[in-house]
Amino acid sequence: MAYRLGSAFVLLGVILLTLFVVTLAAEQGDLLTLLAGAGLSIIGLVLRRRGAARVASGRFQTLRKLLGSEDKEE
Repeated sequence: MAYRLGSAFVLLGVILLTLFVVTLAAEQGDLLTLLAGAGLSIIGLVLRRRGAARVASGRFQTLRKLLGSEDKEE
């Protein structure tokens, strides 16, 4: 749940930062838009990092079984 909420915050933050760049190009940049975009992006990245599930990698699982080295990890 936290991972998805973090992704949504990052997306909103990037949209606000893009909006700030566009309004800045039109010489109407708003500092609040910059701060809101940066803040949402940072909060989103923190939430994504906390909510990331620690899943064991299944890469090369078949090859490990065939070679008999199932207990070795990369």
